[in-house]
Amino acid sequence: MRIQIGVDGGGSKTEIVALDPTGRVLRFLLKPASNYHIIGMEQAVFHIVEGIGDVLQEDTVEGIGVTLAGIDTPEDWKIMAGGLKGALMVLGQERDIPFQDVPVVLENDVFGALMSVQGKFSGNVLAAGTGAVALGVNTEGEAIRVGGWGHLIGDEGSGYDIGRKALAAMAASFDGYGPKSLLETTIIEHLGLAQVREIGDWLYQTKRTNKEVAALVPIVAETARIGDLISNLILVEAGRALGLLTRALLRKTEGLEVGLVGGVGNIWELIEPSFLSTVYEEFPTLQIRKPKYPPSVGSALLSKISQIRHIEF
Repeated sequence: MRIQIGVDGGGSKTEIVALDPTGRVLRFLLKPASNYHIIGMEQAVFHIVEGIGDVLQEDTVEGIGVTLAGIDTPEDWKIMAGGLKGALMVLGQERDIPFQDVPVVLENDVFGALMSVQGKFSGNVLAAGTGAVALGVNTEGEAIRVGGWGHLIGDEGSGYDIGRKALAAMAASFDGYGPKSLLETTIIEHLGLAQVREIGDWLYQTKRTNKEVAALVPIVAETARIGDLISNLILVEAGRALGLLTRALLRKTEGLEVGLVGGVGNIWELIEPSFLSTVYEEFPTLQIRKPKYPPSVGSALLSKISQIRHIEF
C-alpha cells in the first residue's frame, strides 16, 4: 500500500495517521507529547518516530508531514530536524525503508491546521488555543504567518491570555484596586483552593505551564454566562484581539475566508461578536470555515507541498 504519514504533536499528545492514496485514514494512533520545549528533544523525537514505526506495515511511504507545537524559530526547526533525521535513518535501516528518498516536511502545527480546513495549501486559518497565530497563503502561493510570538510579547486573544487576564482580574477584585468580579470565587473553587491568597502557590510553581493557565478559559466563560461583567469584558477583548490578528493576515493574503481551529473555538459564541465586528471593519464579507479534517490528516497532506521546509537527508 502507498501511504502518506501525518504527525501532529503538542504539549499533551501526538497524533499519527497513515492515509491511503485516496486520502482515507488507514491507521490512527496516539503517542505522548512531542513539544520539545516541554519534554526535551530526545523524548519528543522518540515519541514521533516510534509512532511512525507503529503505523507502518508493508507499505511504500510516499511522504511524511510532521507539524509540531514549539517550532517557532529557525533554531527550533534546526534542533528538531536534526533529531528527526537521525532517528528516521535508524528506523529506515531497521525496516529497510529508504527515508532519504521520502519527502519529509517539518513545520509548526499551524501548517497542519491550515491543511485541515480544506485539504489544500490555500486560504487562511486562525489557530487560537493556548497561543494564537494565523497562517495564510497569498496569491503567489507563499505562506504568511502573523502572530505566534509567545505569551511574553504576543498571543493576545489566546487561551493563555484569557486565563492570565482572569487571574489578574481576580486579584484586583480581591484587593479592591479593580472592579469586583465573581472570578474571585469561581477560579478558587475550580482550583480547589481555600482562599484567593493561595493562588500564588498554585501559579508560581516551577512545573506550572501555560496550558494550565489556558485551562481556565471554560471557567471564565461560565462566569461570563452568569452575568459577570469583568469576565465578559475579558472575552470581548479576546475577540477583538483575534479580529485584529485576522485582519492583519487578510491584508497580506487578500483572502475573504478563514478557518477556525483551537480550543478557544469551544466558547466561540462568546468571542464571535467582537471578533466579527473587528474584522468586518475592513472585510465585511469574511466567511468562517470549520475544518474538514483532523490536524494530523492535514499534516499528512502537507508532505507533498514543495514551498515549505523539508528535512534534507
